[in-house]
Amino acid sequence: MAYGESDNYNANITGPQPSHPVKAGTAVLNATTTAAVENPGRSSITISNMATEVLYIALGDTAESNKLASATKFHFALKACAAVKDGTGGTVQIDDYTGSISAHSATKSYTVCEFLN
Repeated sequence: MAYGESDNYNANITGPQPSHPVKAGTAVLNATTTAAVENPGRSSITISNMATEVLYIALGDTAESNKLASATKFHFALKACAAVKDGTGGTVQIDDYTGSISAHSATKSYTVCEFLN
């Protein structure tokens, strides 16, 4: 037998399981300014900018237009990517916030990943 071989080889080996379920969002959101709707089961959310312009993020009721993110009304401004979807854009992780979240930029290209309780 070679190094690492075994008579009892089992191809169904599983690793550790995540402690929190993940609800991954869509990679590109071009049709809406809503990054996430209210979710009482959310423990945290991570948003990453994939566009070549700044992405503005606002916390608040996305049903009310006066609370939507804009270039002058936001809680977080995420750095632009050097090239579209190159992974160098800004990222924010928001813990313990279950309300809705809006995003604003010309192309609205970003990723969202929600972690659930």
